[in-house]
Amino acid sequence: MTQSSSDSPSASRGDAFQETVATWLSRPVPERAQNQCFDFPAILASDIGLQREENQDRVAALRLSAKHSSQPVVAVVVADGMGGMRDGAKCATLAISSFFYALVRHRHQGLERRAVAAIAHANDAVYAFAGGRGGATFSAVLFDAGASPVIINLGDSRIYACGKGAKVERLTVDDSLEEAVGGTGRELLQFVGMGAGMRPHIRTVPSGAIELALTTDGIHYIDADTLASVLFHAPDSKAAADRLSALARWCGGHDNASMALVDLQALSMPSARGQDGGVQLWDPFGTMAVTWVREISETPRPLAVAAPEANPPAMNVEKPGGYRKERKGGRRPSKKTGQGIRPPKDDVQLEIQIEKSTDARDSDDDSR
Repeated sequence: MTQSSSDSPSASRGDAFQETVATWLSRPVPERAQNQCFDFPAILASDIGLQREENQDRVAALRLSAKHSSQPVVAVVVADGMGGMRDGAKCATLAISSFFYALVRHRHQGLERRAVAAIAHANDAVYAFAGGRGGATFSAVLFDAGASPVIINLGDSRIYACGKGAKVERLTVDDSLEEAVGGTGRELLQFVGMGAGMRPHIRTVPSGAIELALTTDGIHYIDADTLASVLFHAPDSKAAADRLSALARWCGGHDNASMALVDLQALSMPSARGQDGGVQLWDPFGTMAVTWVREISETPRPLAVAAPEANPPAMNVEKPGGYRKERKGGRRPSKKTGQGIRPPKDDVQLEIQIEKSTDARDSDDDSR
């Protein structure tokens, strides 16, 4: 499929990149898959589970290997659409696509400023779509060679520091009544798309961390000690992902189970950050590349071509209340929160040429 900037008014606007990413993340895919990303040190996996009819999780990675004045960045994200609310899958897709767009748009800023701008843009975009009646939990790590990695968290998706033989440390606290304020219940106090009052948890990764595991709550049905034991003893990231996916099913497959395992030490190598001045994206099912044709200015109007790439075999809470999360039947709102700001029109103009991505390995095995 080829989409030219002259084909439609929407394609002539900067939101073409965001819309393209959203469309790609919404394509038909298998119920479960794992992508051992080519030329990028991460494993991305997602499984619909055994009790849900739709996978509302989204997992994706972005690498912007900009040249000249632009700052490169790597981002890995998991988002869990809030199934008891409106359009959970759409909200998770929009959260990631708008977050990635903002990272590209603010590529001349430092890592933490970009993190703040990107999560704010994602929150505004999801609120503009769902009006506070839908949203997504969100965990992300941003990496730039010139700064310590930064993690972002909202809701009850989680991030762990881990690695073979390394102590497993959970780096995030759930935005739930139980964990955030010491109450009872799984109601969520914060999520992407809640509108005004969102206060994301942003911190640097502890020095010495080897790997990070980003997980959605389908993984959290695994006993915490067992999960830590798997991450500690697995010989590599692929083995850890295989075992956690299987365990989630053996524990009942109650919810969509998705994860991203990221090798931070490998990301520090120049080859892992890319050198071509373009954008690459991965999810559990395939890969997409976007190549900038000319250098992008501070207020960019670039021309770009997207082409397929073969895919190889501290806590601050406004107030309690908020949104109930249930193990069966998803999450439903118990209170409307805040007002959102409709995001500004984007400023990236693209000519996009896309073909169907090669699907990642469907990870069916005897764990069904």
